[in-house]
Amino acid sequence: MFVSGADGCRAGWVSFKVALPSLTTSVEVVDLSNILRNRPSNLACIGIDIPIGLLDGSRPCDKAARKLLGQPRGTSVFAAPGREVLSAKNHAEASEVNRQRTTRGLSQQAWGIVPKIKQVDDAITPDCQRWAFEVHPEVCFWALNQRRPMTHNKKTKEGAAERIAVLRPVFSEIERHLANRPPRVGADDLLDAAVAAWTALRRHRGEAGCVCPPERDEKGLSVAIHY
Repeated sequence: MFVSGADGCRAGWVSFKVALPSLTTSVEVVDLSNILRNRPSNLACIGIDIPIGLLDGSRPCDKAARKLLGQPRGTSVFAAPGREVLSAKNHAEASEVNRQRTTRGLSQQAWGIVPKIKQVDDAITPDCQRWAFEVHPEVCFWALNQRRPMTHNKKTKEGAAERIAVLRPVFSEIERHLANRPPRVGADDLLDAAVAAWTALRRHRGEAGCVCPPERDEKGLSVAIHY
């Protein structure tokens, strides 16, 4: 059996896998849609860095995550779009659709991950959420770092160093994985997948929490950020 953390990257999705009970780790690029539709028999659970469960208005879990992280890390929690946005052809159309549904436009950053949101939204079901769940890496790092947010942006040298420092005690081979990561997988992508896998371990052990009580969207999906 294994648990996994998945993060979107230029290669598709990078998965940080943790074998159970040995806790040995491995990294690979995966087809997340296929995993959600055809759960591997040895997959215990997977934490996914993408909004899961979409509402017409603001998601309380996004607001709670921003409040928990404070500034400046709270700005990394983008407002998730409404589901109708997923069919938009460009950012201008997406922003207008989102404004009509939620009274707010859509940031370029949020538009950039819409294809990944749609990929997961098309494949996931309420039944999947017994083992596949949403995480936000900065919230996971907050939990791993004794409930203190990271100091530096993840794309800086300092940000990478502090994230490696908190991951090293739980995943001793994190630096080897970074040095040998697959093509088109950024260092920050791999670190985000690793901390998502740490949360998947917590979920498997019954130790994970949520930033606020979960809600349900129109598809019956749980709307919650886990850590």
